[in-house]
Amino acid sequence: MILILGRPVVRSGAAEVRPGRRMARALLGMFALRANRVLGSEWIVDGLWPVRPPRSAAANVRSHVAELRRLLGPVGPRIETSGDGYVLLARPDDVDATLFGQLVAESHRHRDAGAAVAAADCLTHALGLWRGTVLEGVPVPEVVRSDAAVLDEARGCAAEELGDLRLALGQHHDLIPALTGLVIDYPLRERLWHQLMLALVRTGRRGEAMAVYRRLAALLDAELGVPPSAVTTELFTAIQREATC
Repeated sequence: MILILGRPVVRSGAAEVRPGRRMARALLGMFALRANRVLGSEWIVDGLWPVRPPRSAAANVRSHVAELRRLLGPVGPRIETSGDGYVLLARPDDVDATLFGQLVAESHRHRDAGAAVAAADCLTHALGLWRGTVLEGVPVPEVVRSDAAVLDEARGCAAEELGDLRLALGQHHDLIPALTGLVIDYPLRERLWHQLMLALVRTGRRGEAMAVYRRLAALLDAELGVPPSAVTTELFTAIQREATC
C-alpha cells in the first residue's frame, strides 16, 4: 500500500519502506495523487524540476521509477510504462488517499440512509488514515499542489461532518480530545471551534467552552479582522447566561 497522508512510504505487511531519494519520494506522491492516470515524461520532469531541469532529467526519472518499482514489488500497485510516460495501476485500497475518498463517500451513503453510527465509523476510519500532512517532509510538486489542497480540504470537511455526527450521537466526552487537536490543525475552520464549545458545555465544562470562544475571537480578529459568526456568538451568549444563573 502506498501511504502519502503523512510521510510518503510503501507499506508491505507490517513493514514500511521510504524511497531513499527525495525526488523519488516526490515522484511517489505524484503517482499516488494521480493514480490510474498516465503521467507524461515531460510533465513529470516539470514537476520534479520546475525551474531548470538537468540534462539528465529523463534518465533520472527512469532511475526513480525503477527504484519505486523495486519498492512496490510484484504484488499490489504497480507502475507501468504507457506511451511516453507512466501510470500507477492501483485499486482504491492500494493508496491511502484514494481509500480516504472512498470511505468518505461511503459515509455519505450511510448518512443519507439515516445510519448515523455507520457513517461516523466510516469517517473515523477515513480520518485515521492521516498521519500528518500530504507528503509530509517532501515539498509538494507544483503540478499536484492543487490535488494535495483538495485532499486537505476534504480532510477538514470530513472532520466537521464527524463532529456533527458524534455530537448528535451523544459522544461528547470522546469528541473533545479530537476537536482540541483539530482546531490547532485547522484554526480558521470555525465550525470545529463551535463543535468544541458544544462538546464542552454538554459535559458541564462551561468555563472552558467560554475560553474556547475567546480564543477563537482573538484568532479571527488577528488573522482576518472579523468576529465569530452570529451562530457561534449566540452559543457563547447562551453559555455565559447559563453560567451566571
